[in-house]
Amino acid sequence: MANLILNILSLGTKPLIEKQRKFHNLIVEFRHRFSNPQRASRALDDIKEFYEKLDNLDFNYVFFKDYYREYIENLNRFRPQDNNPDLTFIRIALTENKWKPTEPLPIFVHHLKYKNRLTSGFFISREKKLNLKKIKDTKVITEASSKSESDKKWTRIPIREEREKMLR
Repeated sequence: MANLILNILSLGTKPLIEKQRKFHNLIVEFRHRFSNPQRASRALDDIKEFYEKLDNLDFNYVFFKDYYREYIENLNRFRPQDNNPDLTFIRIALTENKWKPTEPLPIFVHHLKYKNRLTSGFFISREKKLNLKKIKDTKVITEASSKSESDKKWTRIPIREEREKMLR
């Protein structure tokens, strides 16, 4: 019985996930194209093709369509206006990043961790605690390694002449 229900649910969500998978495949394809230096002569054609495909993606009836729209808006900021494009910013925008996932399942997890009101508080507070631990550990290490014997013995002597000039 459970298998039947799961099959029905998977058939209902399959078209939605396929649209999300198309977006991921498009990003991965052009990530590899733009990272290949041998294709530098075709960069302008590749950029035009990339933005045409990106504009033609249909996100009706897709999970988290606001996320995809924001992602596309971010990529559109780097759309070159002239015929001599610089691929640096586009490469940076297309790099794989845990804060900007493109696959369907990591996007779902991202929404659970950071967008959903019920679960985001727990994950964000946990990450803050972990980051504070890392900062405190590195702070202790840097303090221990930065103070040498001469720094500990040094004392500061105030200069009264400068202070008197400032008061006048």
